[in-house]
Amino acid sequence: MTELSKTGAAVGEPADTKSADKAFLDVRDLKVHFPTDDGLVKSVDGLTFTLEKGKTLGIVGESGSGKSVTSLGIMGLHTAGQYGKQKARISGEIWLNGTELLSADPDQVRRMRGREMAMIFQDPLSALHPYYTIGQQIVEAYRIHHDVDKKTARRRAVEMLDRVGIPQPDKRVDSYPHEFSGGMRQRA
Repeated sequence: MTELSKTGAAVGEPADTKSADKAFLDVRDLKVHFPTDDGLVKSVDGLTFTLEKGKTLGIVGESGSGKSVTSLGIMGLHTAGQYGKQKARISGEIWLNGTELLSADPDQVRRMRGREMAMIFQDPLSALHPYYTIGQQIVEAYRIHHDVDKKTARRRAVEMLDRVGIPQPDKRVDSYPHEFSGGMRQRA
């Protein structure tokens, strides 16, 4: 896990611009603010960091410190809220593999999800639909990003469940989320 300085560089490393040139993910001065009846809530206020391809970055902080808000912002999931109102005011720059996400077409960002970027949600039970099997949900997501038939996507779902250590993946693919443990749901 890398500890970040206020400049976004790893502690003990220089915060130079050359590191951004080889970054897979480059977040610059990210601000995520939420307008509320009580005023503006500044959930994330000026976060900067880079992440090279093949490296891992752990975002650690107390409850309410902006970890999830940051991740949802990177994924482009702070979009229009109820009745088309903007849920969050997002500014700064988020570069993913050379594409600036905040100014990109929303359809382009949606196509990148699952291929170039993904997120494991904290609460996998609420991220998975209770009425559909694990396999149905993986197949649907896979088919959105790949031009394959259901049979091919199902075979891929079984392979992926096996890859993340789900026992008897050929049988568990037909299980519902409540039939998986919390850790198994996160892996699915």
